[in-house]
Amino acid sequence: MASTSIRFRRRCGGARIAVLGGALFVAACAPAVRPPAFSPREDVPIAGLPTTQAGWPQPAWWKRYGDPQLDRIVDLAMRGSPDMEQAEARYRAAMRAVDSARADLNPQVRGLVNGNHGYSDVAVKGELPGAAGNAQSFQLNPGKSWSNSGAAGALATWDLDLWGKQKDAVSAAVGQARAAEAERASAATSLQYNVVNTYYDWQAQQARLTVARHAAESSAQYRDLVELRVHGGLDDPTNLDQADGRLAQQRRAVAQLEGAASLDLVQLAALAGVSPNDLGTLTPSPLPTPDTSLPADARLGLLARRPDITAARWQIEASSKNIDQARKAYYPDVSLMALGAFLRTYPDLGSGTRTDLTLGNIGPSIQLPIFSGGRLRAQFESAQAQLDSAVAQYDGAVVQAAGQIAQGVTTLRMLEDQRVQVDRQYQASAAQRTKAADRRSKGLIDDRTWLDADMQLDQQRDARLQLTSQMLSANLSLIHALGGGYHADGDVPALPAGDAGKDSPR
Repeated sequence: MASTSIRFRRRCGGARIAVLGGALFVAACAPAVRPPAFSPREDVPIAGLPTTQAGWPQPAWWKRYGDPQLDRIVDLAMRGSPDMEQAEARYRAAMRAVDSARADLNPQVRGLVNGNHGYSDVAVKGELPGAAGNAQSFQLNPGKSWSNSGAAGALATWDLDLWGKQKDAVSAAVGQARAAEAERASAATSLQYNVVNTYYDWQAQQARLTVARHAAESSAQYRDLVELRVHGGLDDPTNLDQADGRLAQQRRAVAQLEGAASLDLVQLAALAGVSPNDLGTLTPSPLPTPDTSLPADARLGLLARRPDITAARWQIEASSKNIDQARKAYYPDVSLMALGAFLRTYPDLGSGTRTDLTLGNIGPSIQLPIFSGGRLRAQFESAQAQLDSAVAQYDGAVVQAAGQIAQGVTTLRMLEDQRVQVDRQYQASAAQRTKAADRRSKGLIDDRTWLDADMQLDQQRDARLQLTSQMLSANLSLIHALGGGYHADGDVPALPAGDAGKDSPR
């Protein structure tokens, strides 16, 4: 008897050694993590930018223009924009995914309650081989019976997560949530930029409309004077045709500007997710002076100031954790399990007989992947490809940001050079008009010459307004390219190693 017990213990010990050896063998088959196929960019090459100070633009940057009307429209858009609602919904869904992943780290208890009512009518018939005559057949009829039974139990499980696989799943979910948070900020900055840019385009149309209407009035006066001279035989009739053409051109310009202003209002309402009537009555105001000075440093901290770049970095972090999770799928899952159950049966109602059964056990549970048909390898390679894609998207976002900022800087400088020449043209036209007014007051010229000088000055006013509007739009575009006041909270994860031929620490 003792020798039998010894043999049993040896067999159990051998089985444990075999299981442990198999676990180590399968874990050793887990693939090494290779670096991403793309090397993440650590800097942003932006030519022509100074490098001394960071922190521009500031959050709520549009408030520096001191326009309560603009502040109200931006607030209205932030509350009612469909884009913001979608971004907010994606962020909430990502946060719930984090909660779900964290919940898998906690013990679980599942309960079962079951009750049955049964009926039986048993009839047994058979034959006895070897018996003589009628003795070969037999029949048993215990009769009909009714029974009740009930069971209650509870199963508790707890994944010990010895290898950190579930913690990696939590980290991946957190990365996705932080990426969704940055994408929400990206949607907000884009919305703010589009609202402010459209608003000031409307203001520019209103300012140009004032000039165009004045020019149309001057053209009408000029045409009336030419008509009087033609009827008096002092001018050629073709001069009246030219005056009619100039008047029609000015009135066409007024119609175009009125249509453009109406389209701006419709676009503002669409951005805010309201009807144009809900915007209220907007009051025209002078355009603010464009800020052509560049930020003290448009490069330092750019990677933490662009929400789309921050989102791309969090996507890299989430993809890295997904690789860790896929790699640890080769390791055995170890969990604790506890079962408690109670069963009561009344096999024959009315007889007073019952049967009670109580069960309880607790112990570890080990699940080991032995043969997966290539599924684990496919999952790992898929996670690795997702990391490569995330790094490529990150690099693309960085290059795109650099291009947008460089374009904005170049545009501002080009427009600044043009402004010098436009100002000179305006000053020349203003001086010409002043001289014409002086000569008119002395009776040296008629009103036609003065009106012609006045219309030329209106043309230069319109050119200055157009240039100011373009410079303001370029300035707003640069603010948007620099993140629109977004600032990461300082805990953006480091990028994974990208040296070829080396295993990543992840």
